[in-house]
Amino acid sequence: AALWGLGGSGYIFTSASASTSTLTFTEAGTLACESTKVLTSQVKTQIALDYAYRRCDNDDECCIFWVHADSEATFTSDYKTIGKKLAVDDRLDGFDLLEAVRSKIETRSRWVMVLDNADDLELFGVGRAQPRNNKDLHEYIPHASQGIILWTSRDAHIAGTLVGSRRGIEVQSMSTNEAATLLARVRDKESTLKEEGVNVLLEELQHLPLAISQAGAYMRRMSMTVEEYLSLLAQGKTRWEVLKWSDFDRHRRPTVSNSVLETWRISIEQIRAESEISYQILHVIAYVDSQDIPQELIAAAAGRNRIDDEGMQLTDLDVRGAITRLVEFSFLGLRQNEEGGCSYEMHKLVQEAIRYGLRMRGPMETGLGEMVDREGGLEKGEAYYSSVALQIVRDLFPVQEGKPWGRWREKETVDKRVWDLRREVLGERHPDTISSMASLATTYHEQGRYNEAEQLKDQALNLRREILGEKHPETISSMASLATTYHEQGRYNEAQEVSIRVLDLRREVLGEKHPETIWSEW
Repeated sequence: AALWGLGGSGYIFTSASASTSTLTFTEAGTLACESTKVLTSQVKTQIALDYAYRRCDNDDECCIFWVHADSEATFTSDYKTIGKKLAVDDRLDGFDLLEAVRSKIETRSRWVMVLDNADDLELFGVGRAQPRNNKDLHEYIPHASQGIILWTSRDAHIAGTLVGSRRGIEVQSMSTNEAATLLARVRDKESTLKEEGVNVLLEELQHLPLAISQAGAYMRRMSMTVEEYLSLLAQGKTRWEVLKWSDFDRHRRPTVSNSVLETWRISIEQIRAESEISYQILHVIAYVDSQDIPQELIAAAAGRNRIDDEGMQLTDLDVRGAITRLVEFSFLGLRQNEEGGCSYEMHKLVQEAIRYGLRMRGPMETGLGEMVDREGGLEKGEAYYSSVALQIVRDLFPVQEGKPWGRWREKETVDKRVWDLRREVLGERHPDTISSMASLATTYHEQGRYNEAEQLKDQALNLRREILGEKHPETISSMASLATTYHEQGRYNEAQEVSIRVLDLRREVLGEKHPETIWSEW
């Protein structure tokens, strides 16, 4: 078999999840290998390689044509390389070249064409109202009974558009054993399987093949143990340095990074180019808990009251379409509950990557939470998205007197992010920072985590005493809040002592008839 257009042989990953021995293909078939569970191009590309070699093994007449389909430039470049191999007139260029290469391929007796990383479906006419120059790249894909087209894409929307709706192969998440085997192979160290902390690391990396390969290469390069690498991930300053690290990979084009962060960044920019609503949702829910995200929260993140470019208010159909794009790109996973309803989940690493990207985007934030980017334009930043997330959680799940919130886990995630941001931007002693600390303490209290709540409430009280004074209303509120936690801990004498002090201060500062004073008397 001859392999043209790839520029070298490919590494074939042969774990159980990547085996193609059970896959069936029909002659003249078109089949898509779509990665809808794994946010990486690595596994699906290797499956395509494995199939192509199996299909043409021991067949001198069978040709494999490999085309990088991530952009018009790479598509054209690979067609030009194939054209040279097929003796296409080298004076041809542009669409004439593409058409000539297509015709030459169609004359071959047996062939397989792999269109790899076809993530921008608009290049092939999907979703585009009018193709560029009245043409799209789909016109130049060969069609013949003796050939097979195999697509790979991170976009599940390819099924039902470029290929039949039932002709897609969903690449499932790796099992723990498969992920550990991959890590051992990349590190070239069989003892990895028995090394301390391996399962913890794989869980931290969410069993994502590209992240595992990147981690293994880094550990091999630095002669590092699994526990040493985990220690780096646990440190805020080094976590993203190792996750964005990119090493030389002979199986990748020189211009393509093998950094998991870069891979996600490209997909996020693709999402943004297609749908600002999807982009907005993605960045707001990066600040809530990654599991069991309710449909109404995502709809609120889209901004139901938002006005589009044509002055029209968003509809439920607009929101559903935006959510669908995120599911198709595997940024969101759909989960069915026992009651028949649905919720969503999001990779924790993806959430962290989005937050990291916002922090690194620009040097300064405005008072509106927008960031001034390097080109001088305005971009929404962390302060904006975290504030929107917090407000949505408060609006959707308000605290009602005598009733538990029930969604404190979502609020905890947002509270932590807002507190971290305010500490970083405003400083530890700023009143808004202290308010965020107090809010997180309340969230801990409502979850029954009284020791954690007490620690933060005590810290907030001391700061308010020092900065605002003993008789400031917010200081008094902190005292009252601490008393409730003492009571829940069974420390009734301390709770009573603080409550009496709160009542005396409110009588003095607010007056006998103030609602808060009356409340303190109960």
